[in-house]
Amino acid sequence: MKLWMRWCHAALIALSITLAGIPVAYSQMKAGEAAPLFTLKNSQGKSFELAGMKAKPMLILYFFDVASRPSQEGLLSLDKLAKLYKDAELAVWGITRSDAGQVSQFLSQTQLGFPVLIDDGTVADQYAARIILPTACIVGPDLKLLDYFQGGGKTTEALLVTLAERKLQSRQTNIAKALSNEVTQKDPGNVRAKSVQGYAELKEGDLKAAENTFSKLSQKKGDAEIVGKEGLSQVYAQKGQPDKAMTMAREVEGKAGDRAYSHLVQGDLLYSQNKPKEAEAEYRKAIEKPGGNPSHRATAYNQLGRIYAARGDYSKSLGMYDQAVSLDPFYVEATSNKGMTYERQGQWDMALESYRKAQAIDHADPFAATLAANANKMILMEKDPDRRRQIEAQIDTYAQNYKDGVAASDQKSDDPWTSGAAIQMMLLEPVETGGLSIRDGFPRVLTLHLAEQLNSSGRLGIVEPIVLERVIRKVGLSNSDLADPDITLKLARACGAKLIAKGTLYHLVEGTLLKYKLIDTVANRESKEISRQLASAATLGKDMHWLNREMLLAVMGEYPLQGFVVQVNGHEVLMNLGSKQGVVVGALFDVVEDKPAVEFKGKVLKAEAAVMATIEVVRVEEEFAYAQIKEQRRQIAVEDKLRENIRVLKGEPLSNW
Repeated sequence: MKLWMRWCHAALIALSITLAGIPVAYSQMKAGEAAPLFTLKNSQGKSFELAGMKAKPMLILYFFDVASRPSQEGLLSLDKLAKLYKDAELAVWGITRSDAGQVSQFLSQTQLGFPVLIDDGTVADQYAARIILPTACIVGPDLKLLDYFQGGGKTTEALLVTLAERKLQSRQTNIAKALSNEVTQKDPGNVRAKSVQGYAELKEGDLKAAENTFSKLSQKKGDAEIVGKEGLSQVYAQKGQPDKAMTMAREVEGKAGDRAYSHLVQGDLLYSQNKPKEAEAEYRKAIEKPGGNPSHRATAYNQLGRIYAARGDYSKSLGMYDQAVSLDPFYVEATSNKGMTYERQGQWDMALESYRKAQAIDHADPFAATLAANANKMILMEKDPDRRRQIEAQIDTYAQNYKDGVAASDQKSDDPWTSGAAIQMMLLEPVETGGLSIRDGFPRVLTLHLAEQLNSSGRLGIVEPIVLERVIRKVGLSNSDLADPDITLKLARACGAKLIAKGTLYHLVEGTLLKYKLIDTVANRESKEISRQLASAATLGKDMHWLNREMLLAVMGEYPLQGFVVQVNGHEVLMNLGSKQGVVVGALFDVVEDKPAVEFKGKVLKAEAAVMATIEVVRVEEEFAYAQIKEQRRQIAVEDKLRENIRVLKGEPLSNW
């Protein structure tokens, strides 16, 4: 009898916990464990295998009872958000022990967008999800369990907030804000949900909105005040108000000394003030603090990894990145930084593996995509002896040219008017200065991306980055040497480059400023400066496209294509330029006529060439192109001079380039 009473008492406690929505520790799985593998079918008999989801960065397993509305609550909230944000990659599997008939009825009523899998209890037992429903598991990269929740009510809120934080970590700010809003509509006082909104606004570069969110939190008592002031310290830093940011961070440190974020903000500020030792000390304090969001400690580990990598202490650097990723499995920056550390050691296979992991977390990340493509290229080159010999011969030639102080051979044309092949450009990796970027390899990514894009335009031929890097190493040039304009000019001429693109990345707490100078090696003069404030990681792809466009426009404006009319047939004109020179369909050319110079009071005044007609390219071959006459002031004749007209390109998209 006593045994029976004890059993009933335990059952009532378990039931009350379920109804109250309080998470329990009994038989729970633990974060970091491998998710038990299984295969289940839906009501139509289609199989779903967990092992096949390994490449997915995140999957939610939601154990529920289709006959219980409270058990369905979290699943229906996720379904609503997934339908609103279809690009959010919100993958959920509902798992139930209900029978197929109940499942079919539930699906017909809800039109659920997620699969619902029928379990005989085996999988529920594997995940300790038989007694308390709902039970939700967030499964992350490599099918590791990240988070585990049991119960509805407040536990469902905790699930949604944690999921919002995970989506924020993977830089899906729209869905993170939507999940946060879903919670705050029911619980306006949920501080974690509000903080997700503020940090999402920071990631998007919307400082006004972030300041408003964190200011409201800071005016409350308890955790809300601390979280609000932590966020405000970062807002002030990004607004370029370092004193205000430092004061706020130190206030938080005084009130909540167990939290990491204030030390992280102080570390970034100190590094930007050229105080690396003091910054490192703050990052170390941050990793030792148990309070606050674990992702803040992950960022501090990442920054320490960057510091060790810069010193050449690659073993310690890799250890720091591993710590960062263990705290934040969706930390794409730390994952790709790990790849850069392997790359610097020549371990291209390991580098590629890291870059591909970063791509799995965020397939739209331009850093991971660019670095992975380059690592793959390097691996293939090492396996291709002919290609390797070709590269090495080119390196030897350029290095010898540099030592001898001669320029790469440049064949003179008998036709000084007609443009030759693509203009050769030497892209030097930008110099980094200022604060400590969370991304390693920023200069490398910009250079590789630009090299690929500019090469594909047909207008420019880029000295291969790997060739240039090895020539620099072979002739023994340091970074300080490359700051000398005479040395870079000599190097460019040795590589046969007419243009040099030389850049600087100014890492400021409020963002990164990029400046590029284009230098003509023949005239030995600066021809153009291009600058842009990089707003945030979310806009980097757009920023790099803009940079490619501006460089092309600068080159086209300074060095427009020139040629001759070869043949005129009605409204069709054949010209002696083609894809070899970078002509594309839609390009405009003016027919120009030289005007005689005028002498006035002993001075010879050269008149600008007159535009007699404009033609538009409609078909392009390698050596020539066909164009249609758009307008003309006189009849176009054979041997008329042609000059590219780029005026219409200003502000136009480069979709054809």
